Amino acid sequence: MMLRAQMMLRSPCSRVATTCGRMRVTTVASSLVGDKPPVSASPVGMAGTLYVKGGVKAEYEVPRELTTAEVEALPALFADSAEKAIKAAGFDGVELHAGNGYLLQSFLAKKTNQRADKYGGSIANRSRLLLEVIDAVAARVGAGRTSVKLQPGITFSDLVEPEADVRELLDYLGPELSKRNLAYVCLSSLNGEPYFRLMQMPAPNVSFDVFRHFRSIFSGTLMINGGLGIETGEQYVSEGVADLVSYGGLFIANANMPALVAAGVKTGGLNPAGYDPRNWYSKDPAGDAKNYTDWPVQEPAAAAK
Repeated sequence: MMLRAQMMLRSPCSRVATTCGRMRVTTVASSLVGDKPPVSASPVGMAGTLYVKGGVKAEYEVPRELTTAEVEALPALFADSAEKAIKAAGFDGVELHAGNGYLLQSFLAKKTNQRADKYGGSIANRSRLLLEVIDAVAARVGAGRTSVKLQPGITFSDLVEPEADVRELLDYLGPELSKRNLAYVCLSSLNGEPYFRLMQMPAPNVSFDVFRHFRSIFSGTLMINGGLGIETGEQYVSEGVADLVSYGGLFIANANMPALVAAGVKTGGLNPAGYDPRNWYSKDPAGDAKNYTDWPVQEPAAAAK
């Protein structure tokens, strides 16, 4: 969130959320700005293609490696964006996105971080930027308004980390994040259904329960996410593993999901179409809004049958 126009567009959204009595949290992540080339921890390209302006399909660019000085400047930039999100756009808090193969995760992962400076090598060095960004944002807007999303293992890119790397990352970040008293940590696991199949993998690449493992080493507020049904989410909360559960795929085709869940509707009563990747993205720019707002809303009584 760097431009005034972006802040003005998001401000009405935050006001609507306030009217509905919801906490408003925006995600602060790096993205391509204008025609500038992408940047990363190291010049490691991503396989595959994406759709660019005009619906044209193009291969991913090999990112430019940030210099040490550029990396050192990033925490202040994230803090600036967080401050704008809260003070100008009216959000209650910010969630730093350290998943999806985005910039912060490119420093965390061995595959994409091949640096030889203080930001590369050991797990402490690879985590340095994330922790510096968290500290800078928390100092600017308050730790109680700052959260972070982790997504080790499988991401929505070609970044797939082996189990040993996932465990090492969680074991290091759990105690470090516990010290910081953040609003919450969102741990997203794409290692279960249906995500590992989307990566054309025969089985999940992580055999242990990342949620239970992280809970054992993290003392703060924990939100979990990724391939969870209503019943599994409720179980994790009732057992004290998670404090909060967030949903993405199920929400796509169930816009009134909170009302459905409050009425006792279980996973089987929800529209499962949100988990179908064919419904996620449009190849035609003219149809980009399809499957975002056009799903029929189920009444709780009908869904519970």
